[in-house]
Amino acid sequence: MLPSWYSEYKQKIEDSIKKYLDNYFLENKNEVLDDFKESIYYSVAWWKRIRSILALEFYLLFSNKTLVDLDLESKDEIHDIIKFCIALELLHSYSLVHDDLPAMDNDSFRRWELTTWKKYWEASWVLIWDLLNSLAFEILWELKDQIIWLKLIKKFWTSVWLYGMIWGQVLDLYYEKNNKDLSLEKLVEVHNKKTGALIEFSVFWWILLSGFKWNIDKYLEFWKKIWLAFQVKDDLLDVEWTKEETWKSVWWEQKWFVHFIWLEKTKEYLNELSNSCLNIISNMKSKKLEFLVWYIRDRKK
Repeated sequence: MLPSWYSEYKQKIEDSIKKYLDNYFLENKNEVLDDFKESIYYSVAWWKRIRSILALEFYLLFSNKTLVDLDLESKDEIHDIIKFCIALELLHSYSLVHDDLPAMDNDSFRRWELTTWKKYWEASWVLIWDLLNSLAFEILWELKDQIIWLKLIKKFWTSVWLYGMIWGQVLDLYYEKNNKDLSLEKLVEVHNKKTGALIEFSVFWWILLSGFKWNIDKYLEFWKKIWLAFQVKDDLLDVEWTKEETWKSVWWEQKWFVHFIWLEKTKEYLNELSNSCLNIISNMKSKKLEFLVWYIRDRKK
């Protein structure tokens, strides 16, 4: 069972996403858009929000603020860190819609639900990920500090585009057709590109907002390792659990860590990554961060 603080963080982020989308679509009232709006809300639903919860907790720790401090006087206003969490989740949703497509990973289910391309017509899901990508950038443009905004936009671009997530997807597709060229080191590189660049951007963001300036590399290392641990755990779930248990399609893939180092070594690798993450944050004495590390390691879906 998830602790109450996790549910509180998650609800804060989800309420903020809904408020942002509600306001966005309020300015674009048109019956023709109703089905498309539904597909957007569907595409951003269900996720664990771990990326944004981690970013939010790091920000609160280093800025000495609490969740209550993020509630602004005006109900229509959204705090900058919450805006970032929204942008991060929109971009994450965009990447999942993109990855699930038949030409990419060809997944039909996520969390017991049909993936977006399975539920909606073809042109719709192309437009969905176009909009989610654009909205992520648009909400960052709304940040109050324009100097920070300029720095973030450039970092965001490089995290998503050719030298980041998209490059990772290109590598992923290449190795699907040329799996003999794939090695454990190259598999790690693929995941570092597909998720690592965006994770680095996430760290860069809360560092800027909280005013934290020291040991940046140390915390970048934490984020890289925690998300590599997340991917390794995904591979183990796909091997050891069923679709009903994991809430997603599962099958054997040569791209998995288990393919290169086998089951027991993969479990050892996951433990090593998790312990390394705990060592990095040990001086922070944050039970919440420690819980998130263990949650990622021990999750069942």
